[in-house]
Amino acid sequence: MGTSASYRAPARPRWQAFVAALTQGAPVDRVRSELFNAGADEWQSEISTSAVATFAEAVARLYDDMPRRLLQGDRADVVLADIVAETRHASGQAGFSAASAIAERAFARLLLSTAQGAADDAVATSARWTAARGDAPGELVARYVGEVLGQYARHVSDREAGTLAARQIGSAASAQLTESLADRASSIGASTAAEALRGVGDVSSAWASVVTLVFEAGRQIPGPPS
Repeated sequence: MGTSASYRAPARPRWQAFVAALTQGAPVDRVRSELFNAGADEWQSEISTSAVATFAEAVARLYDDMPRRLLQGDRADVVLADIVAETRHASGQAGFSAASAIAERAFARLLLSTAQGAADDAVATSARWTAARGDAPGELVARYVGEVLGQYARHVSDREAGTLAARQIGSAASAQLTESLADRASSIGASTAAEALRGVGDVSSAWASVVTLVFEAGRQIPGPPS
């Protein structure tokens, strides 16, 4: 399984069903369901690995540690870059995953979004982190899960850009479709993980089961309103 947008979906029925839904104007929830159904084998397995769990474990530690790291550093942007590099190394030590690049992008996005940037001094960045991190480490980890699933959706949607272009879907519409799909995937990932992680102290031991629950939830299509 590649991680480059130049790779097309595998020629297997589940992936072809996703491509058909994506390119033929199916409702976003149908596309999202096919996305999670198609990835239920290799992508679910790759995201469940220790290499990706390492990033989630770092998120849980940083819930409390980030303010200290920021206040001990000279510049907030350097501190965040160092944390990303350290966690990338730890992930590599934990093993290989084809989802590692996705996990790292999600990790960096979570740090920056929670700190609301890193251009200000360490004191201001630390205060923003503390205000935005949530009520418990599990809440922040759940947001990380959402980021991972959003990145997963962007990857598999963007690699079909050629097919979308062949069907004369404009670049703006294609980008909007990708973001809508990523938003749905991220929302399901975060909400499902938040419930699964409530009261959980050890993220590493729970990680694989959380990913399983997220993929199960992602495959569901909302029923008609009652």
